[in-house]
Amino acid sequence: MRRRSFVPAVHTGQQTILLSIRPEHAERIFQGAKHYELRKVLPAFGFKRVFLYETGGRGVVGCFDVGAILKKDIDELWSIVGNAATTRERFYEYFKNIKSGYAIEIKNPLRFSEPISARTLNGDGGKLIPPQSFILLEPGDALYSALEVERLRALRNNPPKVNLRRITHENRAEYKRLVMQHISPNYEDIDESFAAGALKIHDLGYDPTGFFTTKKEVLEIVNHRNRVVGFTTLTYKSPGCVKTGPTILRRPFRAKGYGVAARVAIEEYVRPGKARKIYCTCPETSEGVIRYLLASGMRIEAHLERHYAASHNELVFGKLLVADEPSPHQVGPQIRELAGEPYNPVSFARDVLVGDFAKLFQATWSPVSQEFASAIVDQALDEKTRDQSEKPKRLVCLRRGRHCIAAVALLPKRGGAVKGLLLRGTRHARSLGILIESACGLASALKGRKLYFLHPVLDSLALSILRSAGFQTEGLLRAPYRPGQDAVVMSKFL
Repeated sequence: MRRRSFVPAVHTGQQTILLSIRPEHAERIFQGAKHYELRKVLPAFGFKRVFLYETGGRGVVGCFDVGAILKKDIDELWSIVGNAATTRERFYEYFKNIKSGYAIEIKNPLRFSEPISARTLNGDGGKLIPPQSFILLEPGDALYSALEVERLRALRNNPPKVNLRRITHENRAEYKRLVMQHISPNYEDIDESFAAGALKIHDLGYDPTGFFTTKKEVLEIVNHRNRVVGFTTLTYKSPGCVKTGPTILRRPFRAKGYGVAARVAIEEYVRPGKARKIYCTCPETSEGVIRYLLASGMRIEAHLERHYAASHNELVFGKLLVADEPSPHQVGPQIRELAGEPYNPVSFARDVLVGDFAKLFQATWSPVSQEFASAIVDQALDEKTRDQSEKPKRLVCLRRGRHCIAAVALLPKRGGAVKGLLLRGTRHARSLGILIESACGLASALKGRKLYFLHPVLDSLALSILRSAGFQTEGLLRAPYRPGQDAVVMSKFL
């Protein structure tokens, strides 16, 4: 058997071509029976995709991605492609009196729901003339853009099927490399430790650093041929909220519907665990990511100014997976107006502070375990532990007598933002205002350039105090940490 010699397509740009094709050959492509498209002439440069104009006036009926492009003497070309292209009789009839020919390897054929006519593509002017051989399409051309829109629509309606599985040992190095390559350009302070930290929490089975985070899973995205097409990271929040990302596809599988397929697979993966909501963030400059997130049913909930990087803003996307009703829980209706003074957490008895913190957290958000409250307090108190942590938690406390009657918990994030949670057991506005000022001072000492709070939307007193302190509203998150309890994002540059 003669060895097959493939000439790989040279993908130097984003060029595509439009080919004319007979209806019977187009049908064989979409049925998966035809794996090579034969041509007598092709452009000298590489191209990544072929759109198919079906003869007879039907219009553009679909497209396929280009694998390899072969140029061989006719007999050698037949020995390589054979019946994967056409019958022997048709092959030699087509290449009659031709010394050499081309075969385009067909990958990922995609049929449009309806053919697109030349008149539809170009308006009443009908500028498109069906090609005798091929037409070059380049980004920026009106025809290229129109066909790309239809291709993306077809992908959304017919995404490939993928599954998710826990990352294997042999793929960890590539996961780290891809995260570093694709995430670090958009975010400050992202280095090798970012992906390594996600894998560490994945292995531990729990997250020791987050306020609401319970665990992380780093997963492989696998197609129907059991090939790993990319990776995603799921961060589980309490109760029932899951952050998705980073989600990164390997280069050969991009722009082929796998992004949308991954979103479907993520929802299927988290539903058995009673997830209420999924959410994610992305830079406002990532237009392709924004389009596919919106196509998957995600909606923009917040627009964060210069959040994880000083060079661009960040969008927060969310999607409820279950019906959600307003919560009867409301912060502060029975709280007394108790004055207090800001105090260092070390001035409290540890057990008293742990108990007070747990009560304040429950009053604002949801019940927490003593272990959770102890972990937060211990890190805030223990300077050595705090310095060794990637995300050192800090507390600013409002003291009255022996007890903490309000607190701000701070969690520095990458890129200079500091996340704050206001937990209050008093409605004394002046004392709470002083507490917020103290939190801003500590956030600045932590080298934060921005402090942002997530706080229940129904706590009008707290939101009013934050506005008076110069915080601006950047979004409304649907039930992030408690069913039915929406939260406002309020931020201030320090």
